[in-house]
Amino acid sequence: MAAPKTRILVLGGTGYIGGTILSELLNHQDKYEISALVRRDDQAAKLDEVGAKPIRFESLGDIDVIRAAAADHDIVVAAASARHESCAKACIEGLGERQRRTGNQVHYIHTSGASMIGDWPVSGERVDTSFHSDLKEDIFMMEKTFPESYSKVRSINQVVVHTGEREHVKTYIVIPPLIFGTGTGLFATSNSQVGSIVELSLAHQPRQAVVIGKGEGVWSRVSIVDVSHFFYLLVQAVGSASPPFGKEGYYFVENGSQSWMSISQKIGEVFKAKGIANTDEVAGITLKEAGDALFGGSERETEAILASNGRITGDRARKYLGWTPVDGHEALEEDIETIVMALCEK
Repeated sequence: MAAPKTRILVLGGTGYIGGTILSELLNHQDKYEISALVRRDDQAAKLDEVGAKPIRFESLGDIDVIRAAAADHDIVVAAASARHESCAKACIEGLGERQRRTGNQVHYIHTSGASMIGDWPVSGERVDTSFHSDLKEDIFMMEKTFPESYSKVRSINQVVVHTGEREHVKTYIVIPPLIFGTGTGLFATSNSQVGSIVELSLAHQPRQAVVIGKGEGVWSRVSIVDVSHFFYLLVQAVGSASPPFGKEGYYFVENGSQSWMSISQKIGEVFKAKGIANTDEVAGITLKEAGDALFGGSERETEAILASNGRITGDRARKYLGWTPVDGHEALEEDIETIVMALCEK
């Protein structure tokens, strides 16, 4: 008699990151029985078509539904929000209930983000130009030293670890930096920081590439396809190899880095080459100008997402999972051109 398939629940399966992860997992339905939370009938129908079980819910605040869904699965992959505390806790509590009922080990994989080590170099509140390794540094303890006001993402990561310990659920926190590339999901296939900079550049008068401040901040990068492959490797490993979890279960996923200025310079290059603008020069704009256009006036959010440093080194994934990302600087530049042309057509 064949062993039962591992049951996986995906949160965020209709989004850019979660959708691409879901599509990767769907390639392995011989090993996994996959479910995903959805809000709409058309989304549910699409999942049915590809062999995934849809579970209807209203929002991430629909805690009872989420907890019950998690309690029916062995692994939860959460890629919907890095900042929703009650949702994360409900997932882990549901998994804890399943473990107590079945006696089988369960796992919670939480998608966070590199803003958890980000700074505010434009405003000057805090500057951190170090590259942080998930293997050579204690990321859990580093997070604890930061005030909660620095980033909601940090405090949620801490909640994930502590709730996992309480519920005897193994937790893994995945921290991607700037993600680029076209997603392979069934629904959303794009949603990037690069796109936000292109939008600011297209709206600038006169039209030209822009950068916030001097663009000196540096973020690491990773392609969405490399991210989804990492998740697959992690899902495989938790069922057999026992990779680090809990306080040691922080995983940076990256493949190189670039400055915000270099991104804007590439946008300018494409603008000039395609006749979108008369110049390839980059204009500096303020946090207020960018925030008013994109983030409802929040200069802090703007700086964290589009002007900060987020320098990470993904040593743990390479060592324990054998993860070997493929897409680097050339792929990023190709994606920048793709994004520019797509937004120009809107």
